Amino acid sequence: MNKKLFLIGLMLIPCLLSAQSRDINLGKIEFSQPYIHAGIEFPSGSYGVVLTLRDSVPFFNVYNSRQELLFEELVIVKAHSGRKMASSYRLKKEFLKDEEYFRIKVIKPEQWLMGYFLVKK
Repeated sequence: MNKKLFLIGLMLIPCLLSAQSRDINLGKIEFSQPYIHAGIEFPSGSYGVVLTLRDSVPFFNVYNSRQELLFEELVIVKAHSGRKMASSYRLKKEFLKDEEYFRIKVIKPEQWLMGYFLVKK
């Protein structure tokens, strides 16, 4: 019985991945404080952010005002059993405790997708 469930699960993976393979343009996100990524300092301001999949791994692509890719930030995925939503996702932007990190959180019914940005002190 366990082998059958395992095989059914393996067959469903490509269907689930293809359903999630679309990029989600999160639009302009305002970083109200300068932040640091990979040792590089970025000024406060508006940055374009796109949630994308590459080799089935989610990333936040961050763009400057000229639509040039600045960097990719690996997404932390947390399983979450949520309720039905009117749209396919919700976006939440917030500073964490002590404003050490700025978090972008994409909330889907089945998971949370989060990116953390270190605030420059």
